[in-house]
Amino acid sequence: MFKKDKEYFTNKNEKFLKESDLIIYYNETPQNLLKNVAVIGNKSEYSKVDIPTSSEKLPLLLARLAYVFDVYDEGLKDLDEFEDFVEILKGIRVKKEIKKHNTTLEEVAGILYLIDEAEKISVIIGDVEDEEMMNLMSFLKMFESKVGVFSKNDISEYEINFYDV
Repeated sequence: MFKKDKEYFTNKNEKFLKESDLIIYYNETPQNLLKNVAVIGNKSEYSKVDIPTSSEKLPLLLARLAYVFDVYDEGLKDLDEFEDFVEILKGIRVKKEIKKHNTTLEEVAGILYLIDEAEKISVIIGDVEDEEMMNLMSFLKMFESKVGVFSKNDISEYEINFYDV
């Protein structure tokens, strides 16, 4: 699913990256500050929203709240695998996870608001462990129709899909 295109492994192309109205840096240092930027696993004085600490559970926290706030592709409602994923998300304790990530509900909601408002989203991924990557891909599956993934690391073994967590 992810193939090398110039400097990135991606499911889109660099034109998509340039056209995106939101860029999320996940465990990556922000570089393009001309657009709406959100930073997860790092900080930037120029980003709209920061979540300074990432972990294997953070994508599941984001997914749980995306489900609660109804920030996901409508077509997922009819899929059995989405229902199974939602059951997994119900086990995520929101307050506990927010505290672990040195963030607030407002910051998490801010990222989800930016995602909901964007037409094209590019997610630039830095170094991420295997389980966290699978959880991140499960979160991105929730709005796959408008997301492009970019990583300088080889992520060719992954897909944007609901993984067993």
